This record gives sequence, structure tokens and C-alpha cells, in this order.
Amino acid sequence: MSTKPKLSRIVAALPTDIPFIAPEVMERRNGREFRVRIGANESCFGMSPLAIAAMTSELPRASWYGDPESSQLRAAIAERLDIEMANLSVACGIDDLQSIAVRAFMDPGDVAVMSLGSYPTFAYHVTGVGGSIQTVPYRDDRNDVPALIAAAHQTRARLVFLANPDNPSGSMLSPSELEGLLAGLPAGTLLILDEAYVEF
Repeated sequence: MSTKPKLSRIVAALPTDIPFIAPEVMERRNGREFRVRIGANESCFGMSPLAIAAMTSELPRASWYGDPESSQLRAAIAERLDIEMANLSVACGIDDLQSIAVRAFMDPGDVAVMSLGSYPTFAYHVTGVGGSIQTVPYRDDRNDVPALIAAAHQTRARLVFLANPDNPSGSMLSPSELEGLLAGLPAGTLLILDEAYVEF
């Protein structure tokens, strides 16, 4: 007689809702394809021919494991941005990067702060490690920097998540507002700045 393995208390307590429903899932539910996909930070213009050529040239090695340190990619990005390669991490996208940051810097019971309309997957990762989310409402349809700082101090937040440009509001904080946010956060609080929509 077999029994189901018991889930950890943290996983068993997770909500059953899915933080991000993929466009393909919605298309299957609706029985038709989207005419334009603008909700997932995708390029409607297709891939660069240079990128296609570079990937095509590597197809014979597709059966090999990739470099776990992504050395060539990190070196190229470091050179382009004029920063140290040691300050770069490469992952499988924003969800993977958020998961790594949350697992690296949060313990069960810790708090993270984010705007009320922010990317829901961040809250999913925080809840997944036994942390909790403190949300801050928008003010005038944009991120409320003083309220985010106050919430971080009040809750002793380990992480503050901010999308800039913000999705869904479309607003963008200026460099001086971002510097003010950084300067105002408590010592030991890490700002996770998501700039995925900057090209838009």
C-alpha cells in the first residue's frame, strides 16, 4: 500500500492560485490565438538575424551541457557595461533570478516589500520560502517611494522589489528618485530592481 509523500509545511501552505498564467494556456482556454502578445515582455519583431546565426552555429553542440558559469556571456556583458564580471549572474529569466535572490537572502518569517500591483511571481517566491509580503499601494498611479521606504523600516524587510519602468502602471522613477530609495532603505535591506520593461 503506497501513500502520498507529505509536503513540507511551507509548500502545503502555499495558495493554489498560479501567479502567472502563460499566454499559451490562455489561448487554449479561449480556443484562439492572441493577435498581439504584449503582456509577457516579448519582442513582436522577432529575433535579430545575428542572434539566429550565432545560435545556429552552436547547434552541433546542443547535446552538451552549457558552461555553468556562463563565462563568455558574463565577460561580454561586463565589458559592455564596464563592470566587474564577478558582479553578474546569469539565469533562465526573471523568475529564476527572483527565486535565487529570495532563497539567498530570506529565511522563514522574513518580510519583503513591494508595490501592490507588482509582478505576482515575486510574492510567490517569498511565500515559497516561508516569508511574507507587505504591499504598498500606488500613489497617483505610480510607485510610492516614501511609503516603500517606510514599509521597509516598519517591517525590517530583507528585500524590496521594484519594477522600473513599472508594469502595470507604466510609470518610471527618475534616477534621483531611485537614489533616494536606495539611500532611505534600512541597512541590510536589498533592493531588487526589475528593469525588464526599460526597452519599451
